[in-house]
Amino acid sequence: MMDLLKRLSNADAVAAKENEVRNILKEECSPYCDEVSYDHLGSVIFHKKGTDSDPLKIMFSAHMDEVGFLVRHISDIGFVYLIALGGVLDKSKEMQKVRITTCTGEKITGILNVTKNEHGAVKDMYVDLGVDSREEVENLGVEIGNMVCFASECIQMNNEKVYAGKAMDDRSGCYVISEALKRLSKESLRSDVYMCGSSSEEVGVRGGKTATYQINPDIVFAIDVANNPELVKNYTNHRLIGKGCMIVHYDKTMAPNEKLLSFVKETARIHGISYQCDMFSGGGTDAGNAHLSRNGKLALVIGIPLRYCHGAWSLVHEDDLESAIALVCELAKTLTKEKYKEFISF
Repeated sequence: MMDLLKRLSNADAVAAKENEVRNILKEECSPYCDEVSYDHLGSVIFHKKGTDSDPLKIMFSAHMDEVGFLVRHISDIGFVYLIALGGVLDKSKEMQKVRITTCTGEKITGILNVTKNEHGAVKDMYVDLGVDSREEVENLGVEIGNMVCFASECIQMNNEKVYAGKAMDDRSGCYVISEALKRLSKESLRSDVYMCGSSSEEVGVRGGKTATYQINPDIVFAIDVANNPELVKNYTNHRLIGKGCMIVHYDKTMAPNEKLLSFVKETARIHGISYQCDMFSGGGTDAGNAHLSRNGKLALVIGIPLRYCHGAWSLVHEDDLESAIALVCELAKTLTKEKYKEFISF
């Protein structure tokens, strides 16, 4: 199972250039669903049909794109200047191995470095390919607009349940929806279930909005991540790795329906699924845009704690992934149209 997490982490995909991850999801998920569709941004949707004549429609969404870069300029002396896509940590922009994906799919390796202004803030980001002219860069197939990602290969840590790699935001979520769909394929579900790999979350939670409009679900669950403050392990840290997935009570873009929130927590307790109660003081997920679709959608975030989010490396714990998979499966099995009507009986 964890080989899939490694494949997803090692794949390169920034906003609107998600082919590598989309292809992995198609390979993994297509045999376990009834139909595959796409929104016009490239989000991929795997639909498992329910047995009810008027089924509840439940959408689980994990975004395919990672924070990364695009080639912005090529200098006369052979340096490749970048623009960031998403909130890349400044400390991950210096002396990092990266790879440029050319239009033909070749991977060109280089070293990322920066210049800084008089205040010590990052000014420019550039990649050293070990060449000395624009012509040499162009001969490698590098062009303006090419995708650039960290070249971090996913590894198992000293604690064998902990994995380190790039893009765990949100390849860990992609892993969760893939494995949950496989387990649910053996179940007869009353509700329609849609597992979505969404596009372009890191640049404005875009695919979650368009996929929601296309599916028109009743309830949306964003499967996303949050950064664990690694040096704090007291009562203020609700994102401890290895202690279970997070059930998010609030973020800057959304406050979930109270009855739905209570149902999700009770479902986790009944089935012995470890979870942490978290809140985001900033940022948002696919649920932020999704819950505003049409006349409003019930929505909630199921989070996976990471260490070192938005950097060249992130750490994720196998137990947290397992608790998220288990919770997704139980929600897919127990949520019904009758329950939904209770949630919206204001």
